[in-house]
Amino acid sequence: MAKNTSSASEKSPGKATSMAELMAKQGSNLQILQKGQAVLGTIKKLTPQEILMDIGAKGDALVIEFDKQNLENLLSNLKVGDRVTATVISPESEEGFPVVSLRRTLDDIIFKKFENLANADEAFEVEIAEATRGGYFALTPEGVRGFLPSSQVLSGETLNSGAKIKVKILEYDRSKKRVVFSQKATAYLTNVDSIKSLVAQGEVVEAQITEVVPYGLFVVIERGGPRLRDGELVDTRVEGFVHISEVSHERVENLGASFKAGDKIKAQVMEIDAVNRRVNLSIKKTKIDVFASVREKYKVEDKVSGTVSDVKPRGVTLSLGGEVNGFIPSDKIPNETTYEVGQSVSCEVVDFDDRRRRLILSPVLKAIPIGYR
Repeated sequence: MAKNTSSASEKSPGKATSMAELMAKQGSNLQILQKGQAVLGTIKKLTPQEILMDIGAKGDALVIEFDKQNLENLLSNLKVGDRVTATVISPESEEGFPVVSLRRTLDDIIFKKFENLANADEAFEVEIAEATRGGYFALTPEGVRGFLPSSQVLSGETLNSGAKIKVKILEYDRSKKRVVFSQKATAYLTNVDSIKSLVAQGEVVEAQITEVVPYGLFVVIERGGPRLRDGELVDTRVEGFVHISEVSHERVENLGASFKAGDKIKAQVMEIDAVNRRVNLSIKKTKIDVFASVREKYKVEDKVSGTVSDVKPRGVTLSLGGEVNGFIPSDKIPNETTYEVGQSVSCEVVDFDDRRRRLILSPVLKAIPIGYR
């Protein structure tokens, strides 16, 4: 019988014969980590006390998150077994395990939610954090701080810190971690293309005043109730705005004296305001401009008669009838001459003030004063 001549010291194929060789063999399958490196891993443990990941290192990686809101977001958005990308904070801690962060992954998850909400035109709740220049800072349920411009707050709403309101997303920017909200979008169409499909430039529309402010009128234009678009019901209420300069051909100083919330008006569409996502309107463009025919009716050196309607240091205003006004500058009023409201005065046309929409007049002298040239 032949004897087995193999030695016990001979190596078995594929087996390590020393600790150094064993470690070298294991090490060949492990990642060499570097600070700031992005690594793909699997969530192994997910509790308020500890989050662990398998990232292919010699030990489980510990997820560090000191911010309470971010920790809550991780717990609510992840589950054991999820494959996510982490950022290495420390390749090896004093205890020997890697330390990683899931902040970037969390940002990706949150802004993906914003993208979905924006695409679906879906309203959600935010909490007002504080007032700031031009609007408010508001917090999403995930604790993301966004901006709500004053122009996107519903008319008449007073927003205090802690108030919870429904909004929609106007803009979001993942790279800048920026999100802009609109409360008006929950009541009006804010998509510029959708607004253009409902109203056209130059069109005369009927609108209802929602708020009167010193500089203009906020209104709502309703186009026959909700309509189907892409298989879904969408609102057809559009916000409009009439600037005080577009209310009348004449000068208007107190809008509240002529208009109130609930009044209905007719106005012409001037333009779609893409910045404020509303329609700019003009009431005066629907009315005849009396002053347009003034230059045809009156000529320089014409004699006119009017009634004094206002007396001020810079001059005297006269009503010439038919909503036409004249003005006598103070430097054309002879010394010792005074005027009273209601007084009838004869004048001569010397010029036209198109901006203020009035005739410039000079009083007709009944007698030439001494020293007058």
